[in-house]
Amino acid sequence: MGLLKHLLISYHTCPTDQPGQDLSGGMNVLLLGFLRHTQFPTDVVTRSFGEYEVEELTPQVRVHRLPCGATRPWTREEAWRCLPAFSEELKRWMRGRVFDAASAHYWMSATQLEGLGVPSGVMFHTLQAQKGAPRTELEQIREGWEASLIGKYPSAYLHWHDLSNARRHHPTLRGTVVRPGVSVLPVAEPVAGPPFVYGWAARNDPIKNLDQALSWLANLSEPSQLLVAGMEGGPARDNVQYLGSLGHAQMGEFYGRIHQLLNLSDYETYGLSLLEALACGAAVGVRDDSDWARRLRRLGLPHQPGSRFSSEQKQRARHLAEAHAWPRAVQSWQRWLERLKVTPAREMDRLTAVDPV
Repeated sequence: MGLLKHLLISYHTCPTDQPGQDLSGGMNVLLLGFLRHTQFPTDVVTRSFGEYEVEELTPQVRVHRLPCGATRPWTREEAWRCLPAFSEELKRWMRGRVFDAASAHYWMSATQLEGLGVPSGVMFHTLQAQKGAPRTELEQIREGWEASLIGKYPSAYLHWHDLSNARRHHPTLRGTVVRPGVSVLPVAEPVAGPPFVYGWAARNDPIKNLDQALSWLANLSEPSQLLVAGMEGGPARDNVQYLGSLGHAQMGEFYGRIHQLLNLSDYETYGLSLLEALACGAAVGVRDDSDWARRLRRLGLPHQPGSRFSSEQKQRARHLAEAHAWPRAVQSWQRWLERLKVTPAREMDRLTAVDPV
């Protein structure tokens, strides 16, 4: 029996985009990791900002960028506007191609699964219902589409235990938790403080609450610096440096420069940057009411902004990250894809397997 041939639709972002560019973020990092480590022959289809392009990511994986009239700045509203043109181009591209299973990243991509004739599933990271009441017209559209898609397709959640959270909003959801993957990077220790160096790794989004981090920093009595990855600019401060978008390979160096990574987001689905920081031996500072705070408390690790790890705590944190190394993560993702291929649709209603984490 041959390897499963997989189609991945990632329309609104491309897995090879750098975080902070064209709507890309932590989900792109995870998708890129899965694709680099998978054994399954995979074709990724995404939008192009010009003509058709194809890139060989690995001998098994190709990324196809389809023309759809996309222009920059690339916003969610622009992505919604260009979706019909992408849909027509995808239909042309699919002619003569056969796949064993298809998956879609994000709800806009999942609207393209209808009519493919391929066992399909949706990879979610955040649901609109989990973010609260829709504030814009597009968020209202998204909420309706997600409810419809959850009723049609099995889903995968790139998070440790977000399935139970999602079922509070969609009780009939058929889902599987897929293990997040991370690379454990050997990095140099930051220079002993003071000044103590804090890190921030997030796109420029109000829900991330950078303003709270800046306010906290301004009230510290000890000399401090903040390095911000993922933003070209923000509120000017003498002790704040905006590094812009950093490549995947540059993030290890970023974590090696900081004593603690701060994350004060209103909602954090899986917190990839936090997992990466722990893999590099950096402490993390999070909201006391967050899932990450509860997780770190269970491990006996400090989580308050301003706290730092002892040598023993740093080793414990790296062990946590090592449990999510790519060889295990990619297996959980591939198991989900294999279930899509072999499980009849009527049996998917009973598919609630969750990989142990």
